[in-house]
Amino acid sequence: MHHELKSDEIPHGNLKSSNILFKHDMEPCLSEYGLMPINPHDPNPTNDQTTTPFKSDVHAFGVILLELLTGKPVQDNGSGLSKWVTSIVKEEWTIEVFDKALIVEGASEERMVVLLQVALRCINSTSTPPTIAEVSAMISSLKEEEERSMTSSDP
Repeated sequence: MHHELKSDEIPHGNLKSSNILFKHDMEPCLSEYGLMPINPHDPNPTNDQTTTPFKSDVHAFGVILLELLTGKPVQDNGSGLSKWVTSIVKEEWTIEVFDKALIVEGASEERMVVLLQVALRCINSTSTPPTIAEVSAMISSLKEEEERSMTSSDP
């Protein structure tokens, strides 16, 4: 999405789980593309229209990953969920953040931890966030690793 529309300088701008729809074959589609909310109370609106909205998409994607991994609904733009997950991880209780249903279904805890690390990089406000291309590469490498391990375990 960002790769195709970056030259047009149009980020999604309002990425959240309720804007992700699925076709009958479970192919995801994004709604409300380019409909960015405007905060009229912001005394310092940004003049950097090419990078800041794209960074907000990366942050929002991280929040969506947290929502999927924890099974918790997002409120207040995800800041509460982000703070909760960060505090749990700081206490080294990482396994406690995951949705118990994922574990019961047999999801790989190792892969869930890697996705959690990706999400934390996306939402970290103290460092430069990855680009969406970097996030995609991290997730793709995880998927490729899973496919290799499934192929090697087949008789």
